Amino acid sequence: MRTITTLTAMLALAGALVGCQACSEMPAITANLAKAGLAHGPDQRRQLEKKLTDQDISDLLDVRVQAKLPTSLAVAKVGCDYSGAQPHLADFEPGEFDAWEKALRGVPKIRGVQPVTPLAIGTGTRTPSLYELRTAAARLNCELLLVYLQADASGDTANDAAALYWTIIGLWTAPGDTLEHRTLMQAVVLDCRTGMILGTAVGDKQIKKDCPAAFVSKQHTELAKQATAEALAQLQQSATRAMTALATAAR
Repeated sequence: MRTITTLTAMLALAGALVGCQACSEMPAITANLAKAGLAHGPDQRRQLEKKLTDQDISDLLDVRVQAKLPTSLAVAKVGCDYSGAQPHLADFEPGEFDAWEKALRGVPKIRGVQPVTPLAIGTGTRTPSLYELRTAAARLNCELLLVYLQADASGDTANDAAALYWTIIGLWTAPGDTLEHRTLMQAVVLDCRTGMILGTAVGDKQIKKDCPAAFVSKQHTELAKQATAEALAQLQQSATRAMTALATAAR
């Protein structure tokens, strides 16, 4: 059952492209099980990617797991750098974990939120397995674990106003570059005892803006910050609804 439930979690998390890179056109955000599968080593990946039989699927559907509440919720963030390197357990940005605490404060039977940090697992930049994350959450005395991935894509294309760039003043005043940034966040809520998925959440924000060539770098940074903040807010609202539904079902 451990293998089946782990694969199910992988498939739920595999909808995000890891990595962000400025390019001439906005790249598509696609699935990559090998990178987003929270697994390390070719043998483990092959095992996770093998096809489930009809009986395996039937067994999963017959399982009825309810969260053991009240409890605290462990939260883990999986991220990667802009080079598209292997995902790793990431530190929270300033204010990010505070936002999680605030978003989940009113959820019934959730007594608090605990961060799963690289220090708690000792993985460094290596991708942790779901089993390692569940173990860390259990050590924090949390029955539930929320794991979320962040994927980013950005683009920069010239528009009609770029024709004015041949003048020096045009580089500073003509909004000839159309910048675009998309942040996609996906999460699953896991039962730490069994590894079963009890809920999902998503946040997605895409922003476009025209600006002069001289300010492209600064505007790219600002768009990324804005898209990330708004996608995170959506994710936390979605997660709050999922956690509330879990608490209601457990009554």
